[in-house]
Amino acid sequence: MVPALSLIAINYFQTVMAQTLDNYFAFNQAAMSLKTERLEVISGNIANASTPGFKAKDLDFASLLKKSFGKTTSAEFDVEMLASHSSHLGYSNLPKWMNVDSGINYTVPLSPSLDDNTVEIGVEQAKYARAVIDYQASLQFMESKISGLRKVLKGE
Repeated sequence: MVPALSLIAINYFQTVMAQTLDNYFAFNQAAMSLKTERLEVISGNIANASTPGFKAKDLDFASLLKKSFGKTTSAEFDVEMLASHSSHLGYSNLPKWMNVDSGINYTVPLSPSLDDNTVEIGVEQAKYARAVIDYQASLQFMESKISGLRKVLKGE
């Protein structure tokens, strides 16, 4: 029979360990989610390459991650309204990187088209290829982190 104090210690350890792992993978989770979102934005541009009046967009990956994880000054970013209750206007419990709309920028075309579409298919395909490579590199990095954790837990 396990004493009650030992059960409390075990529960505490499991809670702390879960929070530590969440913190350990928080940046990777944000990066992978944003990279997936960027792939979707670019593929939407490619899909609308022949839609008259469509404006090409891109996701500013670096600024969204910097808002959430980096040290920023008020000169770098707009001052945000603080809200302390869920009924306040603008209240959000979510991390800043999840507000993808704040990272969307419209692309200025190198050569404007007559139908007011700003998608340049060659540029978008190159962006997509680069984004896929970045995504795969992040995935491999995360796999190596998980592999390292497995080795530590096994005692290798």
